[in-house]
Amino acid sequence: MPASRTVVGVDGCRAGWVCAYYSPDGFAIRVVSDFQSVWDDAHDRDVNLVLVDVPIGLPTSERRACDVEARTRLGSRASTVFFAPVRDVLDVSSHEQASARNRDRTGAGLSIQAWNLVPKIRAVDSVLQSTPCARERIREAHPELAFAAFAGEPLAESKSTVEGRERRLDVLQRVAPDDDPRGVYRDTLADTLRRDVARDDIIDALALAVAATYPLVTLPESPPSDATGLPMAIHVPQTSKKCASINL
Repeated sequence: MPASRTVVGVDGCRAGWVCAYYSPDGFAIRVVSDFQSVWDDAHDRDVNLVLVDVPIGLPTSERRACDVEARTRLGSRASTVFFAPVRDVLDVSSHEQASARNRDRTGAGLSIQAWNLVPKIRAVDSVLQSTPCARERIREAHPELAFAAFAGEPLAESKSTVEGRERRLDVLQRVAPDDDPRGVYRDTLADTLRRDVARDDIIDALALAVAATYPLVTLPESPPSDATGLPMAIHVPQTSKKCASINL
């Protein structure tokens, strides 16, 4: 589905954030160090929608329904969805403290993978709490759910393997053939260092950019809000008329 408006897919990386802009002119990749810059640039460019692979609405006392549904939908790839931490974890400084606090609130500890996401979660949350208008355009999404929607099934191959990356690039090339995502991927590899931006970071950002051009559905269908009013929802591209889309 070609882009008829400017949208952005955003994925975290070691250097900060990979931003895949998708407009009627095609793709453009930008790497920035902080999420405030992601939002400032999106606002300045009048970007219609920002899809980011970071939990946004955070629970207080139980696991999010969207994470449970996402894991069920992905089947054998369920482990790619980490359960979001409770909001009270954002102000602790160690994995041990975070896991204990999460266990106290939900009955389950916090995985090290989820803990490693906390700085990114904190960065996105800071923008959303301080900038009300950002809430209208920044939405949570997950690359593996996007790929599953594009392919009609979860992709069995891990994105950390050559085979998995090639499969994902093939899927992107099929859904955005006129804009050469494979060529954009190659150019971005040449322009960045692997110590700053991993190969799958680029692919994930491109997937979310393409997803942002589709009507979106939410997991769950009627998402609850967290204590600060942020929706606890993962947005998925609608590729079947059997799904009801949400208005953006």
